[in-house]
Amino acid sequence: MHIDPKPTFRTAFAPALPWPHPTEAFLAMAGGVVGIGACALMVWLMHAYGGLPLFLMAPLGASAVLVFAVPNSPLAQPWSAILGNTLSAVCGVVALALLPLETAPVLAVALAFAAMMLGRALHPPGGAVALLIGLSPELLTETGALMIVFNTAVMTSVLVASGLVFHRFSGRKYPFRTSLSQSGPPPMRRLGLTEENLSDLLSKFHQSTNLGAVDLARLVAAVEAELIQPPFEGVACADAIALEHLHVAPDASLQEILSKLQQSETSKVAVVNADGHLAGLINQRDLLRVLSKGFGGGSNFAPPLARDLLHAPVTSFDGTLPLGDALHVMVRDNLDHVPVCQEGVFEGFLTRSLLLEALVWPATDRKAA
Repeated sequence: MHIDPKPTFRTAFAPALPWPHPTEAFLAMAGGVVGIGACALMVWLMHAYGGLPLFLMAPLGASAVLVFAVPNSPLAQPWSAILGNTLSAVCGVVALALLPLETAPVLAVALAFAAMMLGRALHPPGGAVALLIGLSPELLTETGALMIVFNTAVMTSVLVASGLVFHRFSGRKYPFRTSLSQSGPPPMRRLGLTEENLSDLLSKFHQSTNLGAVDLARLVAAVEAELIQPPFEGVACADAIALEHLHVAPDASLQEILSKLQQSETSKVAVVNADGHLAGLINQRDLLRVLSKGFGGGSNFAPPLARDLLHAPVTSFDGTLPLGDALHVMVRDNLDHVPVCQEGVFEGFLTRSLLLEALVWPATDRKAA
């Protein structure tokens, strides 16, 4: 398959966003009305009742786009919006105070970029706030530096507050939680990736400002649900275990254990009590260690019984556990054989080969055959 490394003019300049769902477009439009309407109402109330001389600023429209159209973006979160715009306002005022009018806008934007990045409050409309102030020396003269900064903070806060209220009814999460433990999918639904793994991936591809770890976790979980879970839909671990029961009794001899392993060609054998409950596992490593001691111990070597060799399993599955969840655990922990029990009673082993078989040959088809 040939892949052209150079994008064509059409692919390079075509729209990067897909067509929006009508509901999303309507919610964004309605949110903009609510957000800017709330800010306009605050200004009107202040003027009508002799309050503070607040005023609307054009960059608030850009902030509204983020808060109401892409509320999951890290750039739209309350910290980024309020602090980003406020720091940018301070930078605009400082630039006007330090430089001539011709160069103040340039310094204002540069300072705003640095301040927002250092404050972990990157908010694109902040650049417009700084540029607006840098281009408006008369605003500084008429309103005062303190009032400009205060107005920016208050108006952005009103916009964010309206977003908090609006998104309670829009079905979108705002503010979007940044902790996987609070709102992210469980580890099994994100291929075992931790929050640190997800954050590292975002940093590696320079996407930390465009996407949060929880957002990425939800995407990974969606891919898992779309591609991995369907073949295992309705299938539990008990439906995919080995048909032969690879187990011995606690008093089984070394010869019996070796025979069982040779018959099944597996690396583990289960030790099961008389009541069927799993007592532990014996693996080939345990046997090799015992046999090596036996060959070096001369005639005094006493072959151990199964109970002398067993160890508790690191991982075991309940028979009702969905097979898709078991897959994640086995891949994450690099397990090849895992005992499956039902209320403590050993039922069999789930192996990688059986998982692969279940993936390409569903349990319903096996039963029908």
